[in-house]
Amino acid sequence: MKPTKWVYLLTGLGLFHKTKVAYPDVEKVTLEAIGVKLRRISMIKGVRVPRLKSGLHYQAGDDRFVFYANEGERDDAFAQRFADAVTGSLALASDVATEEAFTAICIGEDTIKQGRFIRIKDIVGDIGSELYFRVMKSTGVSSETLDYVWHIVPTIAKNESLMDASNFYRESITQAWVADDDVFEIMSDNSDTPSSQADRVRVETAYQNAFKAIEAIIGEPPKNKKKLRTKLIEAGINPDEKVGYDLYEMKPGKETVIKKLLDMHQARDKKAAHGKTNELRNIGYCELKDKQALARYLIASHIETKLKAD
Repeated sequence: MKPTKWVYLLTGLGLFHKTKVAYPDVEKVTLEAIGVKLRRISMIKGVRVPRLKSGLHYQAGDDRFVFYANEGERDDAFAQRFADAVTGSLALASDVATEEAFTAICIGEDTIKQGRFIRIKDIVGDIGSELYFRVMKSTGVSSETLDYVWHIVPTIAKNESLMDASNFYRESITQAWVADDDVFEIMSDNSDTPSSQADRVRVETAYQNAFKAIEAIIGEPPKNKKKLRTKLIEAGINPDEKVGYDLYEMKPGKETVIKKLLDMHQARDKKAAHGKTNELRNIGYCELKDKQALARYLIASHIETKLKAD
């Protein structure tokens, strides 16, 4: 029998809990701008569906999210676009790069028991082994991070340039990313430059994707300072805003957006845009971290401009 409504299970995204917690009320989020309604559910491995009563607990990590597209219509293309938008939004929200991009799996609404549970056995036959492992793995994020994701994801989903920018940024931090705590160790050991060919290639690829993220927002950055300033302002970005890090005297430190972007364009042309190698082309980890921060700032500023316009 055909389900009266379809719902999409979003693979890979969970809610982080430090401890076991009691079953809460079903959390629902409505994103009216794109016709999406989300609800938090729990995946259960057993056959028996737990009874909801006071004092009942469950293991952290079982939480997942399902969403309705346009009141339960089946629209696989739209659902996957939403999943892609969530993937990019999460990268921007917390520098979390999941091992795999999220996937939207279509299931019947009647698969959800008591409005709260999905038994794995009820869906495993329909999704196949590859998707099964995606369903079972999840990245747990805080409720504060999710609040920001749900805040920006409609704007990203509606805007092609932001879809590209956010996912190029995600790909950049997937290839190579340096945590704040690692900067001191890198500078103390004088190990800022990748030591192996494989690491050098990863850093260059990450640098190039950070640049692509910026290009998705403003196009090819002009090398003329006046023209670049105009492009940034048109995108809602303050060219004179100082961005960067003051971590352990990490170079280049805080500088204006326009200076960093001009420097990045020059470095990208010399070091990362072409396959021909030379011994002077190495991009350091700290330089990469600095320019990833620049890309993230530009994307976030453009999102806020779009949000205000809406």
